[in-house]
Amino acid sequence: MHLFDMTKIYLEYDQAQLDAQYDQATLVPDLSDYHVRWTLRTKLAKERYECNELLAYGNHADEWMDVYRPKVVGPAPILVFFHGGAWLSQQIGLTGNAAETYVSAGAVYIAVNFSVAPSASLDVMVGQCREATAFIARNAHTWNADVRRIYLVGHSSGAHLASNVAVTDWAAHGLAGDTIKGLAVTSGPYDLEPVKLSKRNTYLHLDQGGVDRNSAGKHLHAALPPAVAAWGGKELIEFQRQSAAFASAWETATGSVQRLIFPENNHFDQCDEIAKPDGKLTRAILAMMGL
Repeated sequence: MHLFDMTKIYLEYDQAQLDAQYDQATLVPDLSDYHVRWTLRTKLAKERYECNELLAYGNHADEWMDVYRPKVVGPAPILVFFHGGAWLSQQIGLTGNAAETYVSAGAVYIAVNFSVAPSASLDVMVGQCREATAFIARNAHTWNADVRRIYLVGHSSGAHLASNVAVTDWAAHGLAGDTIKGLAVTSGPYDLEPVKLSKRNTYLHLDQGGVDRNSAGKHLHAALPPAVAAWGGKELIEFQRQSAAFASAWETATGSVQRLIFPENNHFDQCDEIAKPDGKLTRAILAMMGL
């Protein structure tokens, strides 16, 4: 396409505008302060709590998780975290950012690692996240965790992955249909159609089948669990639109969604929001978990 071609590609966006809407660096070019905080919080959580590090859930080198465990008398609810990074970054050493907040409240907090693009497709990533969750369900008892209370949380591309895990046909994995009891997502791209049309597809290589398989909104039904959908008022407009549309679709399908909007937050502030002990997103997640 010519550099100055103003043809509309998606909604009211031409190619350059759509590409910019799916590039977080256009609003937040420097993530170093966030990474310093997330690294420190991860390190402290591993020092303060029992943590099964690099626990394999599959045979691939990328298929592992960190399991942070509280000291509780009875089986604890489980919060499974899927990290962001534009499906390109594994965020190693950062994903325990919110661990202390939930472990101190009595939850088992599990951060899942998975393969990333361009070596892995979205089909592979979604499949790995589903397998990780099935592994958690089958092994919950070994961590004094309650298999009847598994909840999912995700940020950015991790919110996309969490939403796809939430709509999984668990019977096909030999598990109860209601394996997932709740979903909390923030700042995700949930509809992959505009992603396919943006420059992100230079590494995702999505075709229409990949869009249809991996857009959770195409697989909603009434039996899905309650959800919390959050986003920031200073995020890219497309991410705000996607979040609002996903919340509405989930509410239409299930009748149960809570919307939380943070007017002053950018995309990466929303990851911090998951970890704030007294934050309204944290409170909503803990309430959903019964903590």
